[in-house]
Amino acid sequence: MKKMIMAFSALILSVALMQGVEAKTVQVTALHDFNITNPPEIVHVQMNANTRLDYDLMLFQGFQVTGKIIPQQNGSFAFLPVSYVNYHEERLPMKKEYPALYKGESAVIRQNQPFMLVFPDNEPDTFQYYVPSSSDMN
Repeated sequence: MKKMIMAFSALILSVALMQGVEAKTVQVTALHDFNITNPPEIVHVQMNANTRLDYDLMLFQGFQVTGKIIPQQNGSFAFLPVSYVNYHEERLPMKKEYPALYKGESAVIRQNQPFMLVFPDNEPDTFQYYVPSSSDMN
């Protein structure tokens, strides 16, 4: 019976891991004022939640991210992160491009105002989870 439960659990976990998410919507906080209709070239934000951009890069809550602003035709913008500051106050460059789109209605974003960025799902989560069997518990 235990083996059946473990096998069923492993099946459910593997099906859940295979489901792809098309985008990751993340709340960030602006570290300075800016206008989205005439944005600056560089914007600084703080992550409000842990966000895995790919297998190798996790931006934790509190990390400060610097990104380039790319204006869009629809009056919005794309945010292209170029570096981040970790908890050790080290500025680390982004090795890949992770463009995110602004999701919101406000034309002016004030300092300390949260807003949403939508990161595309760059690659599937290919983590390998170990599910112990009953023989491992002896």
